Amino acid sequence: MIENEIKKLRDELNKYSYNYYVLDNPLVSDFEYDTLFKKLQELESLHPDLITPDSPTQRVGGLSTKFEEHKHKYRLYSLDNTYNEDELRKWYERVQKECPGEVELVCELKIDGLAIALTYQNGLFTTGVTRGDGIVGENITQNLKTVKAVPLRLFKNADVEVRGEIYMPKTSFEKLNAECLENGEKTFANPRNAAAGSLRQLDSTITAKRDLSMFTYTAIIEKSDYIPKTHWDSLQYIKELGFKTNPNIKLVKNIEGAIEFCEEWKTKRFDLNYATDGVVIKVNRFDFQNELGFTSRAPKWATAFKFPPEEISTKLLDIEIGVGKTGAVTPVAVLEPVNLAGSVVSRASLHNFDEIERLDIRIGDRVLIKKAAEIIPKVIKVVDSNEHSTLPVYIPPKTCPQCGSKLEFREGEVNLYCNNDNCPSIIKAKLEYFVSKEAMDIDFIGPSVISQLYNLNLVKSPVDFYKLKMDDFMKLELVKEKSASNMFTAIQESKTRPFSRFLTALSIRHVGKETAELIVNEFPTIEGLKAASLEALSNIEGIGGKIAQSVYDYFHNPANLDMIDEFISLGFEFNHNLTEKTDELAGKTFVLTGTLETMTRDEAGEKIKLKGGKTSSSVSKNTSYVVAGANPGSKLDKAEKLGVIILNEDEFLKLIGIR
Repeated sequence: MIENEIKKLRDELNKYSYNYYVLDNPLVSDFEYDTLFKKLQELESLHPDLITPDSPTQRVGGLSTKFEEHKHKYRLYSLDNTYNEDELRKWYERVQKECPGEVELVCELKIDGLAIALTYQNGLFTTGVTRGDGIVGENITQNLKTVKAVPLRLFKNADVEVRGEIYMPKTSFEKLNAECLENGEKTFANPRNAAAGSLRQLDSTITAKRDLSMFTYTAIIEKSDYIPKTHWDSLQYIKELGFKTNPNIKLVKNIEGAIEFCEEWKTKRFDLNYATDGVVIKVNRFDFQNELGFTSRAPKWATAFKFPPEEISTKLLDIEIGVGKTGAVTPVAVLEPVNLAGSVVSRASLHNFDEIERLDIRIGDRVLIKKAAEIIPKVIKVVDSNEHSTLPVYIPPKTCPQCGSKLEFREGEVNLYCNNDNCPSIIKAKLEYFVSKEAMDIDFIGPSVISQLYNLNLVKSPVDFYKLKMDDFMKLELVKEKSASNMFTAIQESKTRPFSRFLTALSIRHVGKETAELIVNEFPTIEGLKAASLEALSNIEGIGGKIAQSVYDYFHNPANLDMIDEFISLGFEFNHNLTEKTDELAGKTFVLTGTLETMTRDEAGEKIKLKGGKTSSSVSKNTSYVVAGANPGSKLDKAEKLGVIILNEDEFLKLIGIR
């Protein structure tokens, strides 16, 4: 019966999605999931009357004209902040005045995201609302349905309202900003802004493309087969319903345990793949919470301990101009060196010239810098001083600092561009990208080597790398025979890289690593790609018209075709490896750390994925294996503490069937 088949597919997909996005423990490969998803789409298109609100196909919606205001049934309160041990102890003393004795506390990391309230009736997701002012928020239900960590149906038929924090992982934030820069669009200041901007898109299909997730931290239960009596039990119940909760929570006996937890995470937080700016500490027992009550704005039974801000002021010595592989001109702050979040910073991002104007940044200013998402140094504001008004206003360049060409804006973009294809900076940037780990992954060939090769007229285009001889490397400064041999060998060995890597390395506008994979899966040979029509390229799933046009134009440029013919004459084959995926490692999550001898970590990750496994950048209790190469970092220590299986390189190679 078709109704039963659709229900079975829907239940299977919801289970797989829960395991992947909530438990971080995939049960099937992406290919298997996509196959089942397409089958469900086809059946629902034939039988639209059988589509239900909790179907996985309903996660991608359409276009809204605006967000409606929505009054919260239960107010979302703010939290009072504490900033040191003394303030924490004073808060605990106030708690003990109302609830004498040792009061248990629950410590949770404070996620730097966007607070939302989700309503479920009979286990079905009905409404999702932003925090707003705590009394009235915006109804963004359709957008929240696109977030995979938001269950469309619970495991139990409960009536419940849960509160959570929508966030964007740091790695996804970096990727999104890189794409924005590549497309000449405005970048996001931090992951929180990126998450908020993604959730408030009127077109929910855009939200669906952003990698958002959610941690749930509390629930108001109206109807259920179980009513917890403590916050800790409530968190366990939330997990049973199917929600994702933060794994870094702890039940402690008293305030000393909470202070230890805060101290521990002051530095450990930098290893996480999401931004956190503090710890939320709550009284565990609900009867104590009721007794303590609320002030006009915040609960008395909870407080937020804020981590010291990772911001510091320093002097702006200069503004340097960089020209990237697309010709985008970006300003970089040259700073008086200063220690920030454990590293010495002497340069920081200024994003674009609009940002300089908005902040009124002038050379000689004292500026405040921070690490966006605790990773990328950026200038956030000018520190008020008497000298500021006496300094000259910064004027963006009118010509390229390298080649002197007139700089121009491109329609719909905020960046200035150098449009001279022969600009030395653009050429060198493309050469640097060609050898990078994301592209051809050629060791020993860094920016300094490329600059020397370019200045000696030995390398002007990527194909020139493969024409170099040992003697050419010996002409470089400080290069001896051993180094020359390493460079020559690394270049020659790169000829065997997968076709998708080569396509990535060509710096075709809008074509990154993932896009290149999509293209070569459809066109596995260079001849097929050269002959592809614009329509055929546009029909590749995940490739839009802008990307298709860019690829089509590249492979219809005579100069580019001549270069590719040269690559072929030098021994390149450009055939995509169509190795079939298996499910040998299905459900297994690997974390790679240290340096491997037989392959790069990227190559190891690709082999894991081909066998149905998954890689992760962080170690958790859901990690199946940590593969430790030479000089492993803190991930090895964490794996040992959690009891995760640790494999050396030989054991890993045996596991994947290479030895």
